[in-house]
Amino acid sequence: MPRHAVHCAAKKRYDFMDHKSNVTIIVPVFNERKAVGPVLDELIRFSKGRDVDIIVVDDGSDDGTADILADFSGKITLLRHRANRGYGAALKTGILASRAGNVLFFDSDGQHDVKDIPAILSELEHHECVFGARTDGAGIPLARKPGKWLLRRICRYLAGQKIPDINCGLRAGRRHLFMRMLDLLPEGFSFSITSLMYVIKSRYSHIFVPVQCKPRTGRSSVRIVYEGVKAILLALRLVMLFDPLRTLGIPAVAFIAIGILYQVYIIATYRTVIVGGALLSILAGIILFLFGLLADQVASLRKEISSHNSLYWERNPSLEGDGDAG
Repeated sequence: MPRHAVHCAAKKRYDFMDHKSNVTIIVPVFNERKAVGPVLDELIRFSKGRDVDIIVVDDGSDDGTADILADFSGKITLLRHRANRGYGAALKTGILASRAGNVLFFDSDGQHDVKDIPAILSELEHHECVFGARTDGAGIPLARKPGKWLLRRICRYLAGQKIPDINCGLRAGRRHLFMRMLDLLPEGFSFSITSLMYVIKSRYSHIFVPVQCKPRTGRSSVRIVYEGVKAILLALRLVMLFDPLRTLGIPAVAFIAIGILYQVYIIATYRTVIVGGALLSILAGIILFLFGLLADQVASLRKEISSHNSLYWERNPSLEGDGDAG
């Protein structure tokens, strides 16, 4: 069994079959008038005869997408945001509205292939999360590749393992797991990366499954420069959320070691005197280490609060989200 799929593989699958609906497919939609119709047609055909629900979240579309979605009334559960809030916000609304034991995310831009869903659901019987893994570079515009490279390197460093795909939109997992991390997840495209890192760093059972990636239909809503800056900020956020002590501890130890070695060199070579540069380096290392320790405690506290908040949402279903029923 691959390294990234070893943890808890034999765990009892208590929540895979014990719900009225086995799986909810959540489809976030924003200005996908050309693509969403064929995507939903395929998903509806797939769901026939299966214990599968479909929740579509229209994230404030203003290009006529709402008219297309109206044609699917009675076949899907349609929720709407009054204004565009982001990819992650749409997925959160779908997760909160679902009552299935498992959720599967499927983008509405036509890039995913419904034929990949059975393999993902098959692996979901044995793992708590299943992530799609596209062919390297598939579906990623050239201008976005530098930011993706940076994020991939950061994620691999934090995870301590190779990650085939850090943000494929086709993935599935236990609903209660996503509920635990809900308050930590961003409302933009970084939802995918953050949820992946949460699963890996929390040591939940997971596996990557190869999936197809077709050219998207229509124009992407991703803004290159804006998303590039966000990629850098996201890299810093991932570091501070998932392993700040390890990340800051290494340079802290380096500063302290440099300061000590420099001071020893001065004493051995010249005379017994305290050198300001050596003292400054040691103090910088100590401060950086203490900052990392504090950040680590804050990150742990945030995860614990998010986990407790999931119980609050479950007990207060009338407060879930702000999506309007279609």
